[in-house]
Amino acid sequence: MLRFSSYSILSNPMPGGGYVLMSGLSGSMDVIDDSLGKLLETTLPIDPARADDLLAQIDTEVLDHWKEQGYVTSLTPEQERAQVVQIAGAMHDTMMQRPTFMLVPNLDCNYRCTYCFERPLQNGLNVLNSAISHHRNNVVMDSDTVRQAYQAIELLQAQAGQKPGGQIILYGGEPLDVRNEAVVRQIVATGIERGFRFAVITNGHHLDSFLDLLGKGRIEQVQISIDGPKRVHDRRRIHLGKDSSYDTLVRNIKLALQSTDAEMQIRVHIDPSNIALFEELLQAFVALGWVNHPQVVIYANTVYGKNQEGVVITGFEVADLDDRLAELVRPYRNVFTSAPDIHATRAMLGAFTEGSRFSLKGTYCTANSGNYIFAPDGAIYACWESVGKECSRIGSYTGPAGLTLDEKATARWFSRSIESLPACQRCQYALICGGGCAQYAEYKTGTLYSPYCDDFQRAFRSTLAHACDLHVASLTGESEMQTLAAATTPM
Repeated sequence: MLRFSSYSILSNPMPGGGYVLMSGLSGSMDVIDDSLGKLLETTLPIDPARADDLLAQIDTEVLDHWKEQGYVTSLTPEQERAQVVQIAGAMHDTMMQRPTFMLVPNLDCNYRCTYCFERPLQNGLNVLNSAISHHRNNVVMDSDTVRQAYQAIELLQAQAGQKPGGQIILYGGEPLDVRNEAVVRQIVATGIERGFRFAVITNGHHLDSFLDLLGKGRIEQVQISIDGPKRVHDRRRIHLGKDSSYDTLVRNIKLALQSTDAEMQIRVHIDPSNIALFEELLQAFVALGWVNHPQVVIYANTVYGKNQEGVVITGFEVADLDDRLAELVRPYRNVFTSAPDIHATRAMLGAFTEGSRFSLKGTYCTANSGNYIFAPDGAIYACWESVGKECSRIGSYTGPAGLTLDEKATARWFSRSIESLPACQRCQYALICGGGCAQYAEYKTGTLYSPYCDDFQRAFRSTLAHACDLHVASLTGESEMQTLAAATTPM
């Protein structure tokens, strides 16, 4: 008997009219008209009492197309669930053969941002008995640490059957601190020699000292945060030298855009105290020439924190950001309401530009499929949210033993996928969301092996409508797709 697939998804109404019908099992997408979309709004999620009646109203030719795309099926819910598990397992196995790498030149930082989740680690760096401290000389990488990190990276790639090369993300603390310029230059020079390219997540305060390292084949992408107009940003992102961080960042981003072809990703951390100023900040970016600039991607993102019990909290759900900011960003090709908005939009690019399908996934991020973060303390961590914490430590790479992985810890992090999350397998977004952030799930429930939904379903329906509307609009003007395709740093 034919029925709507348990994994069919209907977007929010598109701003320009119509809806997007999508299969969360095949990745197929179609634009449907308003009348049909409004009918489906009462049926998806499935209302069995009305489903048969609705299918009977669908034209035979349309129904045949829907069968092919996977929106309707003769499979039972359990048979579909088995397909989800199988697909997730296969995709996870593939990703495990593509390890990803991050290097942390420096665990300390020259900023003291008011909401920084690394503050507990930084507070201990000058404490004598801290496991990671300046006293122990394991806060900043040195030449020998860099050498051993690359040896470990190439061994991990060889074990996975991969040739040397790919992208390495520089992370911190603050990776581009001018006090550590020599080791940063060694990292980049060594990586280039071995076929690697780079992205960096930086506060940008000393970016002007590293301009010659930026560009294609070197540090190709730079993520910097600007959290509001100067009067607000300088109170939130505080330079220890008391300089205006806003003025410094604006100057350095200008220099980077003038003298390099690196992509600049500007992240705006949003909470209830500054959301009303997002429009004012956008106008400042317009005046600077960054809006619709081919090298710039701008996006808002919610601020995450923890309550007294250690559970992750936020002032705004991601979907609420979409609701509040969608109309503000819609006129611009390179401005987005959140990091998930960019990621989901990019996953749709093939469907818009090549006629392929949405890029599904079996895991939320590479922390669960082979991400290795090399820190100055000689440890390897899986998750960048918990660098320096025992919960994320999966091995070590320094000393006579070289690369040494903790088999139990590695399996705990790298075995998490939709295949191992029964609570996610019946969700129509399972192969789109991937189960959510594993570390936040552990903070919330005590185990990595539980979902962390983060209001994903509501946010994705909004993004699906916005991204498709963006593409439709591009058909009558300059395409946004080139800008989106470049935004590949995990944000």
